[in-house]
Amino acid sequence: MVSSSPSVADVGTLIPVTFREAAMDAMRAIRVAAATATLAAATMTSVTLGTGAALGAPPAAVVPDVGQPAAVVQPVDLGGLPGIASNGASAINDRGDIVGSGYNDPYSGHGFRWSRGVLTALPDTARAPFKINDAGQVAGNQPGRFYSPGFVIRPDATVVSLGFSVVDQGGNGQVLGTGPVTGGGTHAQLWREGHTFDLGAPAGYTSEARAISDNGWILGEVRRSDHQDGYDARWVQGRWVALPTNGFGADINGRGDVVGWSSTPSGDTHATLWQGNRAIDLDPQDPLSTAVAINDAGQILGSTFDPVTDLGHILLWDQGHRIDLGTFGGQFARPIALNGRGDVVVLTSTAAFRWSHGRTVRLAGSGVPTAINNRGQVVGTILRPGGTSHAALWN
Repeated sequence: MVSSSPSVADVGTLIPVTFREAAMDAMRAIRVAAATATLAAATMTSVTLGTGAALGAPPAAVVPDVGQPAAVVQPVDLGGLPGIASNGASAINDRGDIVGSGYNDPYSGHGFRWSRGVLTALPDTARAPFKINDAGQVAGNQPGRFYSPGFVIRPDATVVSLGFSVVDQGGNGQVLGTGPVTGGGTHAQLWREGHTFDLGAPAGYTSEARAISDNGWILGEVRRSDHQDGYDARWVQGRWVALPTNGFGADINGRGDVVGWSSTPSGDTHATLWQGNRAIDLDPQDPLSTAVAINDAGQILGSTFDPVTDLGHILLWDQGHRIDLGTFGGQFARPIALNGRGDVVVLTSTAAFRWSHGRTVRLAGSGVPTAINNRGQVVGTILRPGGTSHAALWN
């Protein structure tokens, strides 16, 4: 699930020259977090991938280009914090509770919560919230120039300061992040039920957190202290277990399946699924594909870029079939979010859209969407006259 307002850029930036840049940009596109959230970059080497017979098959369906959607959904203006010019929503839970932030500059965030029609300012110890689970627990970071310490707001409204920067929160209340350790370097860290656990790293290595599933599967990166070597890994039974082939893992689901991308010996970038001890090439015929999110049903969201037409396409893998959702009528199409029932949120050069099982609606209001819940409600930011912005909800 990383800025509070994703920038509108060509989908080609999802496939930059270096994998470090690719990793950073795709994570920004799919995970909504505070502007200061810490992201891990990928150090990758060329690998030869195995091809899954079903997932690696040619497209089973190509959805017609949806530049002219059948319906338009108007935004609900949630308002903003008084005296703050830029306000935006960053997360929504399945009860419809929303959190977000307002900024006058990148380092003066002010958090808010919107619930049942009322927008309430959060305390100064909770300035940039970007996660809220169904129990009402909120997680986020305190904006800083060099280090952004995290926080948790418990359901009883108690604010807990954390000794690490938050990157994700699970549905059961586990909060994952990365923080400094004695002697230098960083370790992935986990907060659970009032206690912080250092997930450690092998001798001579550091670790960084990347994602956690609702039921507690953890994805991270382990790299040598001199940054010359590293690998992505799952946290399994108290230790980091490397993915079976090298690559960049972007997301993990409740079965421990990881999606992302890897490079081939020829230098192509292929969307990849790591399932158990297998690496499955999701797109063996496409030289520029990535996967950025996976839900517990195994549906996978990604994108590709066609260098011939100079257009970006959204991809969805569902039940072993690759579905090309098209360009949504834009020069680029960037995947923003995937929920548990397979609904997709997309941002293009001209508009934002929600796609749900073959039906596309345009999210009106010059909006930038950031998250979706399992009821299909989308939150984000809408522009207002005079260059200001408000948090918004599309039902």
